[in-house]
Amino acid sequence: MHPEARRGWARDWPAFAVIAAATIAARLPFLLRADRFFDADEAVEGLMARHVSLGEHPLFLWGQRYKGVPEVYLSNLVFHAAGPTAVALKSVTLVCFVVFLLLNFRLIERMFSRRVAWMATAFFVAGPPSLVHWTLSGSAEIVMTLLAGAVLLLGIVAWRRTGSRRGELVAAAAAGFGLWVHSYILYYIVSLAVTAAVIRPNWRELAMNAVRGLPRWLRGSIAIVAAVGALYIVLGLIAFFVQGGVIVSVGGIRIAVTHPQKMWWIAGALFAAAFAIVVAGVRRGELIAPGLAFLAGYAPALAGRIGNSGLGAPIYRLDFASLTAAWPDMTGVMLPMLLGFRDPMARRTVIAPLVLAVLALLVVSYVSVGRRRLPPFFHVFPIVAIAMFLASGSYIDPQTYRYLMPVYAALPVIYAVGVDAVSRSSRAAGAVLFTFMLMLFGAQQLGWYQHLEPDAESPAAIACLDRAGIRVARAGYWQSYKVSFLTGERIVVSPADGFDRYPPYAALTAGSRDIADICR
Repeated sequence: MHPEARRGWARDWPAFAVIAAATIAARLPFLLRADRFFDADEAVEGLMARHVSLGEHPLFLWGQRYKGVPEVYLSNLVFHAAGPTAVALKSVTLVCFVVFLLLNFRLIERMFSRRVAWMATAFFVAGPPSLVHWTLSGSAEIVMTLLAGAVLLLGIVAWRRTGSRRGELVAAAAAGFGLWVHSYILYYIVSLAVTAAVIRPNWRELAMNAVRGLPRWLRGSIAIVAAVGALYIVLGLIAFFVQGGVIVSVGGIRIAVTHPQKMWWIAGALFAAAFAIVVAGVRRGELIAPGLAFLAGYAPALAGRIGNSGLGAPIYRLDFASLTAAWPDMTGVMLPMLLGFRDPMARRTVIAPLVLAVLALLVVSYVSVGRRRLPPFFHVFPIVAIAMFLASGSYIDPQTYRYLMPVYAALPVIYAVGVDAVSRSSRAAGAVLFTFMLMLFGAQQLGWYQHLEPDAESPAAIACLDRAGIRVARAGYWQSYKVSFLTGERIVVSPADGFDRYPPYAALTAGSRDIADICR
């Protein structure tokens, strides 16, 4: 580590202690009610963590070949010390979130100022209910993505400032690790590319010069790949706007253009390949070390796919007609959930018109970035994330707001930049606005906290099965794995509907009765 950086970390230990203490204190009331917002997906990760001690070493969530699970190994260590409980499981995610905040504090300070770093961190700590929920979720992919993203950006900042080879390698490894955890890391990578284009207006000229320096055959290959990618974008647009898509027959070959997201994924892969060819042709041997670092970070995903029969990441379908039909729920339910005006169960937390104040702050922040020529990455990030979310067709129902939760890598920073801009004109107005945002988040949290009802279903089911002396049963997905985890697998319940994530449970409970039938 560079001596100056080492001194910086040493100087910040008191600040780090304050941030850690404030974060834990703010989350503690919710952590103590962990069972009230604990679901089957979290229970699956808890069961996976228990099974590590049995010699199982999963690299993906049970039944999948995507969503890496580094957190289950941390949870296993905590379970040895504190026991396998919902509180222990969620505590692991909370600790990882604290580590993210400490790294992110340094990142924001380097990119903006210490004052902006403190304000952004305060907004992270206060946070709306959606942020509180996912920073305490046993399914820790959101926090793990934020953590990987912060390391990625710190590495890039160090590389740009000092030419640090170590920073470049750290960034590459973090990108690989993040891609193992979840495809959310692509929000960061695409945002970095867009940011580079924004801050380098002559990027087209630079790209063309780079291409001209390549061999003719390579330039031809790049042109073909890019042209095919453009064709797939057009085909995706046709499938998106033409209801049902288009099916034609050419020379006896049936060609179906019905799935816009598949077309756009192919186009994205082709353009990424063209970009990689250009970079590899220009930098050549310079990419070997970063490439190896990326592969080191991504290695668990590669290893996990060997001999794994689980399902790959789904490609959802969304066209113009279905987007239009879903738009009222997206804007009236999903967006308020994301911003905290509804809690994670879609119940209202505070009066909706207050969203206008948040939107006004966003406008001020974006204007300030343009006028002051501040680093635009965080302001680009939500736009890229929303565009990629819509293009991927990931919307199913309002609960899919979770696919947009990574925007909280940027939103607190955007709020802080807006408050800082107001403070430069009037310190009093800036202080009032900062206090208002903290009070808004506090009111949103309180509104959710008051509606956290105890889980009556799981204890009742467990008591019923105990009275009947039953140790194996079946139930709905959202009940099955919870009962198995909460009883420490003293009772094993497999899902009677939905996705069967763990075949050994299904084999053990084959022919068993459903809890609903047993406990009528």
